Amino acid sequence: MFGRSAKDHQSKHVRLRIESCVNTILDLNNQLGEGKIKPEIIRQFERLKDTIDKLSEEKVSEEDIHRIEQATNDLLADLQAAYGTTPSLRLNPREWH
Repeated sequence: MFGRSAKDHQSKHVRLRIESCVNTILDLNNQLGEGKIKPEIIRQFERLKDTIDKLSEEKVSEEDIHRIEQATNDLLADLQAAYGTTPSLRLNPREWH
């Protein structure tokens, strides 16, 4: 009984971490306007968004999640370097990705 609940919680946590990255990039793409982020990057994040519901901790390792988070943070750093340090790159005024 408790094992299943913990497993469900872990799967939800995995999805939330990935959703955070995906939504950050897609929302930022909308804020910046089409073409500011390479279309192939946006397509990859859109594909990832379409598959999030099928993910579970058995299919995605911590290393995989870390790579997604690192790619997100690297892209944000590149955009910040290109556009300067502006608060507009923060999607939530109290929280950085």
